[in-house]
Amino acid sequence: MRSGRTSFLGVALFALVFSCNSGPRADGVARDASGAPLRLATPRKQVPFVALRDGRVLASGGFDGQRALASCEVFEPETGLWSLTGAMLTPRRHHAGVRLLDGRVLVLGGTQGAVPGVLASVEVFEPSVGTWTQVAPMTEAREDPAAVVLPDGRVLVAGGVDGDGRSLRSAEVFEPSTGTWAPVSPPGFVRGGAGTAVVLPQGKALFVSGLQAELYDVATGRWEKAGFAGGAAGTHRQGHSVTLLPDGRVLVVGGGTARASSTAEVYDGATGLWSLVAAPSTPREHHAAVVTREGSVLVMGGEHSTAGVLASVERFDPGTGRWSSAPALEERRELPGALTLPDGAVLLVGGANEVSGLLVTSERYPPGGCVPRTCVAHEAVCGAVVDGCGGLLECGPCVLEGCDAQQCRAEGLTRR
Repeated sequence: MRSGRTSFLGVALFALVFSCNSGPRADGVARDASGAPLRLATPRKQVPFVALRDGRVLASGGFDGQRALASCEVFEPETGLWSLTGAMLTPRRHHAGVRLLDGRVLVLGGTQGAVPGVLASVEVFEPSVGTWTQVAPMTEAREDPAAVVLPDGRVLVAGGVDGDGRSLRSAEVFEPSTGTWAPVSPPGFVRGGAGTAVVLPQGKALFVSGLQAELYDVATGRWEKAGFAGGAAGTHRQGHSVTLLPDGRVLVVGGGTARASSTAEVYDGATGLWSLVAAPSTPREHHAAVVTREGSVLVMGGEHSTAGVLASVERFDPGTGRWSSAPALEERRELPGALTLPDGAVLLVGGANEVSGLLVTSERYPPGGCVPRTCVAHEAVCGAVVDGCGGLLECGPCVLEGCDAQQCRAEGLTRR
C-alpha cells in the first residue's frame, strides 16, 4: 500500500513539473499568471517578443533581474491577459526570435549569464500545442545577434558577441525543412542587435548597425556596402531602431551618440541612397518603433543621457517626412517590446525605468489618439491622478486609518 501511494505521488509530481501549462521559471519554480489585464507573470528584459500568426504574442525567456529565464508567456489580445505556456528547454536572454513562414517560432543563441555562457543552441516553438523542440545548434555561439526571415523561408543570422565579449563578423542560415544550419559568406563588418535588420522589397536583407550598413544578396549569397559609411547622418548607430516603411524604404532613428540620438534618416533600396529627414523633437535610444495601420511610424519611449527614461511618443509621416507629437505612454519605458495587434492598437511590453526597475506591466496604445485610463485601471490609486492623455482623473477621497483630523484636511485625506 505504501509503495502504491509513493508511486501515485511520483506521477503527480512529474505531471506538475513537466506540464506545459505550468510554465516553469528558469529556477524551476512555476509562477501562476496574475490574472490582471496587461500584466506579465514575470518581469522580463533582453527578450524577443514575437507576433504569432493567430494574433497572439509570445515572450520567450529573458532576464528577470537575477537570472536568465526558460519560462514563456503568451498574450491574448481578446482578453488582454498574459498566460504561461510551455517553457524553453534552455534558459536564455539576449537571444533572437523570429516567426517562420509556417507559423512556428525559432529562438537562437543568447546567454545564460554563467556557464556555459553564450549559447549556440536553437529551439522551435509550436504555437498550436505550446511546446518547444530542440533543433541543430548554430555553427557559432552568439549573444544578441541580428536575424531575419528571408523570402525563401530560410533564416539569416549575422554577428552578435562571443563568449569573450568580442563582436562577431560571421553569418549563417537556417533551413526550416531540414532543421540544419550552414555558414554563408561573412559580412564586411561586425553585425548584431535585435531589430537592426529588415528584408527589402528587392529581396536583399539590410543590416544597419555600427558605422557601415550592409546588404546581403540572397541570390548571390554575397554582402555589399549599403551607401557611404555613417549614412546620411555620418554617425555610428547602436541602440537605434530600423523600420521598414510601407513604401519599401527604411527609417532609422536614434542611437547612443549625440549625433545619432538626435537624427533620423531613410534608406531607399531602389537607389541605394541614404537621405536625412526631419529630426525628431526628442533625442532617444533604446526605444521602440512600430508601423501603424495608417502607415505612419510611432517612436515610443527609450532613454536619453540627460532626460533619463522617456514616456514621450512621436509620429513620423513617411509621405511628408515630418514628425508630430503623440500622447505619452502611461509609464516611462526603455527597451520595451512593441508590436501592432490585430485591432490596430500597439502593445508595449515590459522594459524598465529608474523608479520601478524592471516593469511587469504592458499597455495598449491606441495609434489614432489617446484613450484616458479609468480609476479602476489605476487600481488602489485615489485622489487626482493623471489619465495618460494630459488630463486628471478624480478617483475619490484617500482614506487613511486613524488619521488626525487636522492633518487629514491639510493633506486632502479622509479619516476612517
